[in-house]
Amino acid sequence: MVRGAAALLTAPLLATAYFAVAPTLPDLGDGDGALLVADAIGLLAVGATVASLVPAWRAQRVQLLAIAAGAVATAVLNLAGVGALANVPEAVLAAGTGLFLAATLATPAVALAVPLFVAAIDIWSVASGPTSRLVQSGRDPVDALSFDMPAWGGGTAGGLGITDAVFIAMFAGWAWRFGLRRRATLAGMAAGLLTALLLSVATHEAIPALPLIAAGYLLPNVDRLVRRLRRGTSAQVG
Repeated sequence: MVRGAAALLTAPLLATAYFAVAPTLPDLGDGDGALLVADAIGLLAVGATVASLVPAWRAQRVQLLAIAAGAVATAVLNLAGVGALANVPEAVLAAGTGLFLAATLATPAVALAVPLFVAAIDIWSVASGPTSRLVQSGRDPVDALSFDMPAWGGGTAGGLGITDAVFIAMFAGWAWRFGLRRRATLAGMAAGLLTALLLSVATHEAIPALPLIAAGYLLPNVDRLVRRLRRGTSAQVG
């Protein structure tokens, strides 16, 4: 029990430590390399915090507690203006929400259709919808409902929407629930997140992360999801 609690707390504590010290780390300059380093570490810290709660995919009380505690802590820290230090409780909020939704929408058909649907919506949003207008208007996309990725030496390197973290938790919850390839799922989603960052920095354009996260979830698991979907259809026919 103690070892389980320690494992649960390791990622959030390390993430909190990183976000606390990032502004004091050596300034890497204004180049693309500086953005890649700061954003990549920040994204992985958020992702690891979300993943640390995935073992609670069956524990609804833990999920609801994570939602409540994460929401309160996020609100308080945002009001206090602590910036990136609010990332960890926000990641806990996102993890609890995603796992709760995965448990509520626990059918293979939904687990297969939702990633495709939200990926399409995210692509449209960046290409011609609200996200595109936000980028074109020059407004800062980092707000109270986004993760603020600190730059080394101070300032902000970038951001990640809370919905992306919610879907990471949801996809992971389905991977655990339906006996999918768990490690490959987490690795695939992390690769998708980092690929979106790399493409964004390389092209200097807004690249939607969710389609690549969804691909990281689906590609290792589509065969097992389709197999489970067929079993469910056969059982209904029989």
